[in-house]
Amino acid sequence: MNAEVICAAALFAAGVVSAVTAIAVIGRVRSYTQQVSLAFAASALAAAVWATAYGFAVLSPTPGQSLVWSRIAWVGAAPLATFWFVFVLSYAGLEELVTPWPVALLLIEPAVIVALVFAGDAADPVFVTDAVAGGTAQAASVAGPLFVFHAVYTAVLVLVGLAVLAHLIARSRRLYRRQTVLVAVASIVPLGAAVVAAAGLSPPSGVDPTPMSFAVSSGTVLIGLYRHQLFDTHPVARDVVVGELRDGVVVVDDRGRVVETNPRARAVFGTAESDLLGEPLGAVPEYGESLRRLVDGEATREEFVVDDGDEQRFFEVTASRFDGQGDHERGHLLVLRDVTERRRAEAEFRALIENSRDLITVLAPDGTRTYCAPSSKDVLGYDPDDLVGRDAFELVHPDDRAETREAFEELLADEPGAQDRIEYRAHHVDGSWRTFEAVGVNLVDDSAIGGVVVNARDVTGRRRYEQRLRVLNRVLRHDLRNEVNVIQGHADLLLDENVTAEAKEHARVIRRKAETLVELGEQTRKIDYTLHSTDGVKKPVEITDPIRDRLDAIQSEFPGAIVTRDLPDEQRVLADDLVDSALMNVVDNAIEHNDRVVPQVAVTVEDVTHDGVDYVEVRVADNGPGIPESERRVFTEGTETPLSHGSGLGLWLTEWIVTRSNGHLCFEENDPRGTVVRIRLREASTEHAPESESSESSEPASSGSNPSSATSEAASSTVSTD
Repeated sequence: MNAEVICAAALFAAGVVSAVTAIAVIGRVRSYTQQVSLAFAASALAAAVWATAYGFAVLSPTPGQSLVWSRIAWVGAAPLATFWFVFVLSYAGLEELVTPWPVALLLIEPAVIVALVFAGDAADPVFVTDAVAGGTAQAASVAGPLFVFHAVYTAVLVLVGLAVLAHLIARSRRLYRRQTVLVAVASIVPLGAAVVAAAGLSPPSGVDPTPMSFAVSSGTVLIGLYRHQLFDTHPVARDVVVGELRDGVVVVDDRGRVVETNPRARAVFGTAESDLLGEPLGAVPEYGESLRRLVDGEATREEFVVDDGDEQRFFEVTASRFDGQGDHERGHLLVLRDVTERRRAEAEFRALIENSRDLITVLAPDGTRTYCAPSSKDVLGYDPDDLVGRDAFELVHPDDRAETREAFEELLADEPGAQDRIEYRAHHVDGSWRTFEAVGVNLVDDSAIGGVVVNARDVTGRRRYEQRLRVLNRVLRHDLRNEVNVIQGHADLLLDENVTAEAKEHARVIRRKAETLVELGEQTRKIDYTLHSTDGVKKPVEITDPIRDRLDAIQSEFPGAIVTRDLPDEQRVLADDLVDSALMNVVDNAIEHNDRVVPQVAVTVEDVTHDGVDYVEVRVADNGPGIPESERRVFTEGTETPLSHGSGLGLWLTEWIVTRSNGHLCFEENDPRGTVVRIRLREASTEHAPESESSESSEPASSGSNPSSATSEAASSTVSTD
């Protein structure tokens, strides 16, 4: 057997090994990126084409056949270095450099080479064919200028690629370094063979040893695939696992081997990197079995408690699978999340709930209790464990049960996070009925809750107090009205009698004081209304007409007073129904407590802007003695003491009505004497249509109504409410 046959056999063997390696990489590697596997397979197939075609060229009996096979060999030889370079960049995790456009530019040079090889002939000065040496015909056996350019281009790609691999070896850890060394060895072997050929040290047959070396390099890759998990665990995994993550991360391949960990995970496990990489997941100290259950799907989450010096840290572990090509599994990503702060917050929240006087309950969508706070023992006398799992409505008063269940179902039908408020009576273990004010929040979609959270407060004592206070208020006002009527009647009789002037003056004083008592009862009724009507009820109210009418009445009652006004034809504000009473109190106070011989009262209504918000301001200025600082401080601080108190209910009523209307009340000193009272109310926009005059109003009877009728109406209303 001559040398040519031996060399051809070696070339054919190299082609077969290279082709088998390409198929093995594509078929076996499942945890790797498709780009890397395709790039390596392309370079291996190019090597197979080069070696096989070169083998046929060596065995060709005629120069013409040898030239044909040599040209086919260039189809594999020309792009081989480019494919290999793309593979190295992808293997190193530099995918941003391996986009379609850069790869296309890199392939221009080998494409031109192949085109020129097939377009040239034996006399082409670029590739000169020598059919004498050894009886073979090999393109480019005599170097032309394009061959030299291709050789330089190939050398640059190879040297840069080897530099990338060297850098990768330097920064890789144990498992990755071993794999990268195998890749570097598989790359250096053909390079060494090419150097040998360039130095003229080829075999006596003159056959280029470079294609033969592919048998060694491809065999090295095959060994790496089956012995060292080459391409299964690779440096690109470091891009998936960010070393600076606060969460611990473990990457496990589809064979259950640990292929990557970050520093946080190793700190949790208390192990070194070399003790974990490449090892089965179950070998992780202390936590391996729990991690294995997550990967095998036996559990959805696990929790570890790790002693961290003086404290314990809580870690919640979850596993997610990432897939490869087709239906094959690529592996699992385990995330160890530090939930210590959340556990502490939950413990604090649990402590707050368990020590709260409110009755906190979680209701499932079917109305059964899934959680009941320990306060149920103190509030209702029932053990919380006895209430869990039972229908929450069985303790509700029969008269309130339908309404309460309806509110619960409406809350369930509402959007997540919706709230509703309701008042109901619940049965106490001692047989009594307790009144509760409850707020329910729809948290059915919250995986941690899965129901409606109800916070109920026992308001039995408060409701009983309010009821007694209102009854007392109603009775006092009713009796006061009756007694005042008697006083007024006797005062009128005295005024009609033929008595002395001094006696008549005493009768007038008695009647004025009786009228003051009537006014006091009227103010008490309005205060009762502000206390028990719905908070925040605001609607468009026209304010200029009542102010104008009251100023006209003052002008008639006090003809010596100077009354000035600056009022628009109409002005509507968003306010409480009783806002006109608040305005009248301020106007009456300005004239009634004025000690000047010529009282002066000035009222203006204008638009102002305060703190970036548009208001309607009612300004009442007088030249009276002014409101003492002690009384103004009472309204600012909102409390009274025996030494610091207001002179009457009028200004208190004004303060409460303005506050209910989301307005502002302030007092200033007038110059040179007197007081300026400013009431700011929100202007009613054009879209707020005024309510119909015929619509039924919840406002109590105005001060202009018959006092007895107003009192009886208020009493009736109070009775029905109670």
